[in-house]
Amino acid sequence: MAQGQLRTAERIQIGATLKRMRTEAKVSREAAAEALGRTATTVGNIEQGRTKVSHGDLTALLRLYGMPEDQTADLLAVNREAHRKVERVTGGGDIQPHQRRAADLIKAARSIRYYCPEAFHGVLQSEEYARAIMAPTGHLTKEMETRLRFRLDQADALTRDEQPLEIWAVIGEAALHKNVGGKEVRRHQLQHVARLCRELPNVTVQVLPLDTREHYLVGATVTIYKFDDRIDEIASVDTTLGDQFFDRDSAVSEAIMKFDDVRLKALDPLTSLDMLEEFSTR
Repeated sequence: MAQGQLRTAERIQIGATLKRMRTEAKVSREAAAEALGRTATTVGNIEQGRTKVSHGDLTALLRLYGMPEDQTADLLAVNREAHRKVERVTGGGDIQPHQRRAADLIKAARSIRYYCPEAFHGVLQSEEYARAIMAPTGHLTKEMETRLRFRLDQADALTRDEQPLEIWAVIGEAALHKNVGGKEVRRHQLQHVARLCRELPNVTVQVLPLDTREHYLVGATVTIYKFDDRIDEIASVDTTLGDQFFDRDSAVSEAIMKFDDVRLKALDPLTSLDMLEEFSTR
C-alpha cells in the first residue's frame, strides 16, 4: 500500500460488530449490500475486516441495523482510527494479507490468550521452527524469506519498551513430540520457549497432556486479543483456510470460558516448564 497500512485491529472490530448487528437485526448480507449500492462480497469483506468502510456507509449500515446513537458515535470514532495511516510495512507486496492482519493485532494488543493442540504461537517460534512450518519442503523462495523475516519480527512485541505484550499460551503436548524441522529443530524450539518463560515475566506457557480427558477446545485453535479500553476484546478461531473473528460479548465470553477450561486442565506453568526442558533433551 503506497500510503501505508490501515489499522487492522480497529477495522476487524468494526467488521465483527457490523456482522453481529446485521445478524441480530435479521438483515441478509444481500439486503445490506442493496442498501449501500454495493455487492454482497464487499459487505462480507467489510465484516471480516479485509477492507475499510467509509463513514457514510458505516452510518447507513448502523441506521439500517438500528444501533442507538451513543453506540453509533463510539463506532464512528473507532472508524476514524481505522482510517488513520500507520508506518508502511517492510516487505511490500510480498507480505500476505493475513500476515498483515496478524501483525496489526499483535502490535495493538496488550495481551493474548492462545490455545493450539499442536503448534506454538508465532511470537514464541524460533527461526528454524518458523522456517520449517512455513516451508515444509525445506525450500524458501525470496518471497517466502521476506514473509519469514516479517513473521519473526512480531516477537519484538514481547520486549517492546512500552507495555510489552503479555501472552498466556496453552499448548497440546503433541507440539512437544511433533518432529517439525527434524529432531534438532524441535529441541531448539523447546529450549527457545523455555528460555522465554524463564527470562520474560510476560510469557506463560502451559502444556496440556496427551492423556487429558475431553475439553471444550478439542481440535480448535483459539486466540483472544485484549486491547485498551477503547477496543473490545476479539476472539478468533484459526484454520489453514483463514481466521474467523468474533466480538459479540457472549461469543468472546464463551471463548474465554473454554480457554479457562483447557488452562485449568493443563499442567501448571512451572511443571510445564520442566516438561519443556526435559523434552528438549530427548
